[in-house]
Amino acid sequence: MRPEALQGRQRDHGAERQVAGLGKLAHHPGETFEGRTNPQRELRAVRPSYAIYHFFILSTYLLSSPVPASAADRRFHPVPSGRSLGKPSGGGGRSAWAVMDVTDCVLDRLEIGLVATAASGGRISYVNDTACRILGRDRGALVGSPLTAYLPPGDADRLSAYQSRALARLTAVRPGRGPALAEAGELAEAGEAVEQPLAVRLTRPDGSPAPVLIVSTAVVTDDGVQVVSRVQDITEREQANRYLRLVLDHSPVSMLLIDQSGRSVFGLGRHTAEEAAGLAAAESASVFEVFADHPQAMDMLRRGLAGESGARIVGAFGRYLDLHVMPIRDAQGQVSLAAAITIDITERESARAAQAHLADLARQALVTLEPAVLWRRATAVLAEHLGATATLHEVDGDTGALGLVAVAGPSVSRSTAAAVAQQALRRPAGSRSATDGGESATAGGEVDPCPDGWFALAEPIGLRGEPSAVVAVQRPPGAAGPPYTSPGTVLPAGVGAFTDSERSFVAAVAGVLGAAAARFAAEREIRYRSQHDMLTGLPNRASLLERLRSSLAADHRAGAGEGRAGAGRTGVVFVDLDSFKSVNDTYGHLAGDVLLRTVAGRLRAAVRPCDVVARLAGDEFAVLCTQVESVETVERVAARILAGLAEPVTIDATTVTVTASAGVAVSGPGLTDPDRLLNASDIAMYAAKRAGAGRCVVHQDWMRLSTGPTPATPG
Repeated sequence: MRPEALQGRQRDHGAERQVAGLGKLAHHPGETFEGRTNPQRELRAVRPSYAIYHFFILSTYLLSSPVPASAADRRFHPVPSGRSLGKPSGGGGRSAWAVMDVTDCVLDRLEIGLVATAASGGRISYVNDTACRILGRDRGALVGSPLTAYLPPGDADRLSAYQSRALARLTAVRPGRGPALAEAGELAEAGEAVEQPLAVRLTRPDGSPAPVLIVSTAVVTDDGVQVVSRVQDITEREQANRYLRLVLDHSPVSMLLIDQSGRSVFGLGRHTAEEAAGLAAAESASVFEVFADHPQAMDMLRRGLAGESGARIVGAFGRYLDLHVMPIRDAQGQVSLAAAITIDITERESARAAQAHLADLARQALVTLEPAVLWRRATAVLAEHLGATATLHEVDGDTGALGLVAVAGPSVSRSTAAAVAQQALRRPAGSRSATDGGESATAGGEVDPCPDGWFALAEPIGLRGEPSAVVAVQRPPGAAGPPYTSPGTVLPAGVGAFTDSERSFVAAVAGVLGAAAARFAAEREIRYRSQHDMLTGLPNRASLLERLRSSLAADHRAGAGEGRAGAGRTGVVFVDLDSFKSVNDTYGHLAGDVLLRTVAGRLRAAVRPCDVVARLAGDEFAVLCTQVESVETVERVAARILAGLAEPVTIDATTVTVTASAGVAVSGPGLTDPDRLLNASDIAMYAAKRAGAGRCVVHQDWMRLSTGPTPATPG
């Protein structure tokens, strides 16, 4: 029952007379109460002071009920006007035996300990059975000893100060009128706050602590001023609280309660160092001041205090948080608190962002034609997702040297980046690095720490043992990721060493790039085979015609087609070996292949650097000469070719000498088409062959010009 209800009961049912009657009974042996003999003499053997029971009856309802939430409900039980506790008066009522036994029974059944101590000296004058059980001692051992003797020094000092304030409140509100028990309303008028329960730890005989909540109030009795304390064992509650903290500390969930002033009144859960420091400061200052740099979360808390519930994903403290805010209303329906529950979804959002990046990168790996475009995109993704510097190095297939082809993120020295990538190449496949936590699936993994405490991670791209490139990421120990903008932005990385998920992400990116590198290599091989002769490595007929077309188009743009002075022209030298068939028939096709490869090498050596040598078919070759000023320039190239081919060739210890015939044609009016120009040089070559082996003839207009494809000629 609330104190207000008890006041009404006193007025309406004569409880005031029962209280006064009990005081009379306690201090006047021999008087009767409702016609019964006072049992005080028997009770004195087990109870030190009966007057204290006067307060027990008055405080039962208060002390056995939870502490009120508002100051208006926190009131001491009133004393009838003009009386102090224990002052006798006449009247009738229930038996004192019944009253006292019921009081003890109620308190013990509610497991509420009650301890009375003298204001002077602080020695215990009364304890009930529950208090004895909490302290682990019997009544005889406790009565007469100070309560502070059963507390650690720090808690003893706090309890002494707490009870001193309770004593001070007796006279603070009634100056000049003597001690009296004050109501909460009177304390409020005097500017005194009614204190919350005090949490301390009592010490049992075996040394184990007993966590309790103590609520103390001072009363005036005929035996003097007493401090009566309710002692509530909160061992189970504290253990439950520890378990709750343990669960929250190992889960992504945290809780926070703030009042209308924005101050934190309760908080549990796992927090970053920055967040924990801020919450500690928010116990005395507003969270809106402490966390002003997190506007999204603060806006939700303001809405919660205004009565609006909400939920959204916000970025704060370098994490992604699923924030839920609910208003809490008091009995009058007014919002007094706002509850905030946050779930750390950083790993989920990081995984989602990683999957999105990998999916996008995989799509680009399928359609991108140029490797450099994909390399740049991959390094940008790594730098953005990891908050690190990302570099990509191509590996020279012949020398194994590394070439930096793409970089993204904060600047880093090229030498350091190359050193990081080189470590990945040196590490044996499947090996573990010094800082790697598990077996590496590739030859890469976390590499040795870089200078200045930087952390680095490198993964090879391509076939195991024969990588075509290396991707590397580096991050300083204190680097932070980019700021949040919305849940759609990529998650900023943490700082320092790379996590398992980050290592997996780098490996996945390397895997995507490895597949793309294999596609690029296959496409290059296909293009090469479609444009080159596989025996000699020279461009084939299709490739020559394509280059010839480009050269003629350039001539046309320069005005050579109109014969303007100073304009470049395009020339072609058609070369056919003499007596090649006899070499094949005499020494076999393998010898013929050796001869053709030798001829290809000598042709390359004889032409200018800007010229293009191609194998058309069989023993037919052609040389494209671009930007020639006259026919004589092309004739000089043809002369060097014939001289080089006339040198003996050694095939399997056998020396063979072959000659060649050459025809020269230069673009001009009527020879602006690639096929016609090549055909003109072919006609000139046949004219040279008819004139004798080892000769060169320049195409003339009177020579017969075929309009069809260039005919194949026998060797």
